[in-house]
Amino acid sequence: MRFSLLGVTNPGLLANHFGTNVAVMSTITLSELKKKPAKQWLKSASNDDLVITAKGQPVAVLLRIAAASVDSTRALVRSVRALQAQTSLQQAAAGNGTAGLSMSDIDTEIAASRRSRRRK
Repeated sequence: MRFSLLGVTNPGLLANHFGTNVAVMSTITLSELKKKPAKQWLKSASNDDLVITAKGQPVAVLLRIAAASVDSTRALVRSVRALQAQTSLQQAAAGNGTAGLSMSDIDTEIAASRRSRRRK
């Protein structure tokens, strides 16, 4: 088995998205990770994924993967990040009232913005 360090802003999203149960993950701080020998924290992680934190906030997930699945794992993480970005945009649109705009309204806004840029 190999480990892959993948920056994920919401480690539970992948499991939640596919409807599986979210397992409790071990957590280690970035400073602990730097100080502790690799053998120790690899043992402590056993088969769990490790959430790496900095200043109390999760910054990355260290997870076990099979050597043959590196490319597919990276592709899956990119998909999760795209889903996170889409969700964030949808929430922002709902928050600022633009979620209900029609395509015609959007085209009008784009045209007005482009005209405004040309004048500058």
